[in-house]
Order: sequence, then C-alpha cells, then structure tokens
Amino acid sequence: MHRILGRRTAGLCAALVGVLAGGGALAAPSPAAPALRTGFFDDVFTGTSAERAFWFQRTADSASDIVRIQIGWAVPDTPSRPPGFDATNPADPSYFFATADAAVKSARERGLDVMLSFTGAPRWAEGPDRPADAPRGSWRPDPAALREFGVALARRYSGRFPDPAVPGRSLPRVRSFQLWNEPNLSRFLTPQWSGGRTAAPAHYRRMLNAFYAGVKSVSRDALVVTGGTAPFGDRAPGGNRIMPARFVRDLLCVRGGGRGLQRAPCRSPARFDVLAHHPYTVGAPSVPAPNRDDVSVADVHKLRKVLRYAERSGRALPRSRRHRLWVTEFSYDSAPPDPDGLPVALQARYLAQSLFSLSRQGVDTVIWLRIVDQAPEPSFAATNQSGVYFRDGRPKPAQRAFRFPFVKKRIARGGVLAWGRSPAAGRLDIERLSGGRWRRARTLRVARHEVFQIRLGRGSQRLRARIGSVRSLEAPPA
Repeated sequence: MHRILGRRTAGLCAALVGVLAGGGALAAPSPAAPALRTGFFDDVFTGTSAERAFWFQRTADSASDIVRIQIGWAVPDTPSRPPGFDATNPADPSYFFATADAAVKSARERGLDVMLSFTGAPRWAEGPDRPADAPRGSWRPDPAALREFGVALARRYSGRFPDPAVPGRSLPRVRSFQLWNEPNLSRFLTPQWSGGRTAAPAHYRRMLNAFYAGVKSVSRDALVVTGGTAPFGDRAPGGNRIMPARFVRDLLCVRGGGRGLQRAPCRSPARFDVLAHHPYTVGAPSVPAPNRDDVSVADVHKLRKVLRYAERSGRALPRSRRHRLWVTEFSYDSAPPDPDGLPVALQARYLAQSLFSLSRQGVDTVIWLRIVDQAPEPSFAATNQSGVYFRDGRPKPAQRAFRFPFVKKRIARGGVLAWGRSPAAGRLDIERLSGGRWRRARTLRVARHEVFQIRLGRGSQRLRARIGSVRSLEAPPA
C-alpha cells in the first residue's frame, strides 16, 4: 500500500476532471452507462469482532458491493516446510484461517461480496539464496506452493466447506482471489531486474499461472485477480520499481507502446480473469502521471489498451473470456486530520470525479483504501487518513460522495452530461438550483447501485441528484 499522494497545493482546485459548467433546456437521456461496483479495503475488517461488525455495517451503509480482505499466506513462516503439511487441504492443522473465516462471514452477513488477497511468501516457499537486501517474503515465491495454496483457498471458500466455528453450517463462498500486492515494487517481489532487463514480470507470470491452475481446479467460475500494480516506477533499469505499463506489457508478453504494440515470444501466456491496478494520483484526477509508462487515474486507458491487444493476440488467456479491469486500491488523504491532506470537500470531489473517470475508461470495480482514518502512529506521514469516516465515527463529505457519486461534464454544443451511481432503487430526481431553490429538472427510474447518465441542455446549471431522502453533493462548477 502507498502513502496517499494527493496533497494540498496552490493549483489543486483548478483542474477537476469531469466537472464543467453547463445548463439550458433538458435533452433526451443518454444510453446506459457501464456498471460500476465500489467497495473498501481496510485492516479493520480483520480486527476484533465488534470492530468488524461496526465497520462492515458502515461499508454496507455506504452503498458498497465488495470488500477486499487481506489474509496473508496463512501458514507458519518457518525456514522449512512444516512436516507432513498437506497444503491443498484447507483443514490441515498448519493452516490458520480463523481470522479470514470470521471476516468473510461478517462481510457476507451484510450482503457484501469478498475478494481475498494475500502477499508475502513464508520462508520455506521463497526461492533459494535470498539476498540480505531482499525483503522477507519477496524473493522468487515458489509457483508450485502457490498452486497448492490456490487449491486450499478455493476449497475452503467454495460454499461447501464446514464452518469449524459453527457445526452443521458451511463457510460462505468467496468468488474472487487476488494474488499478491503491487508486484512491480521490490518491497513485495524481488528481483525486479536482472542484467538490465525486467525479471519480476516473468516470475510473476509463473506465480499467476500456477495460482490460477490451483483455484480453477476447484472452481471454474472463481475469479483470479492479478496483484494491483503500483502507479509509478523508475525510469532507469535496475531500480526498485518497474513502471506499471511496462510491467503489464512484459507480464502479457507484449512489446512496444503507443500504436506499435507487438507480440513478444511467450512459452506460457498469463492466465487470469481480472487485471488490477492502483492508480494513485498526484493532484486532481485529471492530472496524468509524469512518465509515459506510469499510470494514474487519468491514464488507466493505457493498461486497457495493452490488455485488449493481449486478448486479441493470445497473450491473455483464456481467449474465450473478456478480462475485466479493476482498481483494487486507491484514495486521497484528507485534512483534517492529516495537515498535508486535501481539504475534506476537495477529497469528496476528487473521489466522485475519480469514479467517473475510471468508469469511462473501462474499470468496473473500484476499491477505496480505508473506510476509516488510521491513528497517526507513529506519524501522519506513515499512516493513511483516507477514510470516508473520521476515527470518532463521523462521516466526512467523502462518505456522501462515495455513497452517491454525482458529477457533470461539458459535452459538445454546450450541453452537460450528468453522471452518477444510485445508492438505492426507485425514482431518482436530477435537481437544478433556480431562484434560490432546488427544483426538479429530470426524473429517472433506477435500480440499486445503477450507474446513470443523462444529457442536459445549454446554460449554467448547479445540479445535484436525489433519491428519496438521500441527496448527492452538488456537482461542483468549473
């Protein structure tokens, strides 16, 4: 995970993606917008029973669909493999799944889908001769051991495995499993480079294919999600980071860039269902990353282009399936409490605008880092204050923007596109401020968590959306 990169600077308020002035007479509704699932990733989900229950309920109250739960590679971190260990058997006594079981059950009780993720190999599953400067758990994780763990995870969370804590009942089913975190960083996977060439993408491909085989041997319709790549890398070879677009090209055996993508030799192309990324951004969501192969919110289309080419060229398997694009970690810190974060109103704006931008670029699932701020221990710089709730449980404006995102964007001939995601089913009103009062301008019928968009006419408009008693924040002016 990253320290949040959005900061309060003199120019931050000037460039807000997808939020431009418009107005005039109302026009016909636009075609349906692509679906968008949202959710949270937070270590409170594996905390105490009371903590889990409280924050999973707040997650559901925020119109979430999915949570990311980090469970680790749930085996002893011993120098050698535990004697007699049957790694494909999720009931083997060397496994410790109790925390994961409790978190999965608590999430599912509130109607939330779950993605289980893990990173860090136990010592016995690392490659030989780990250098002293390689972080523990990062050195050439053993693909064969990952295949076995994939089998165990898919079996335990198949929906048929007996719940050890409640005799006569089964553990809930989990459909999504994410392999590793930010594999383009040496913090999580080493070596990144070897002899001036990238090494991590090829090794991660072996890890991914082995894990995929293990999960799919149990559940063919489970989703295997790649480790979300970090947004920034090093320009020069041999550093601790690989730029994410380059990492993905090398992972998918694709050469070139821009318009010149080509197939590279590949003995065993990558097998997965979902490509994941973490598009942290310096400044507004509309600000591109500084380098061609870095990927912030505004640049996710770079990864989509490589992914679609890899599908067409047989470098992203299975060829029969269109691979999805997810953001499995992303956020901005706020001030308060972090003195270097964004003002809370701006955090809320950036959140909604980011959801709009990501959806327009083909992302169908976005997971925000933190539902609640961390304590600043040892410091604000070392922790995340990106929650949509303060630590005392008070919601920030970002909670309202997350629950009911609503933005507007100027389109051709002076019109406005109003875009949002409804927190509930029913009659949704687009309201316009006129004569000091909010007046109904347009009415839509929406399903729960449906993404909607509608074209409005010319003129300067101050807009918001409402369904029942729930109102969005006002779509801000340019």
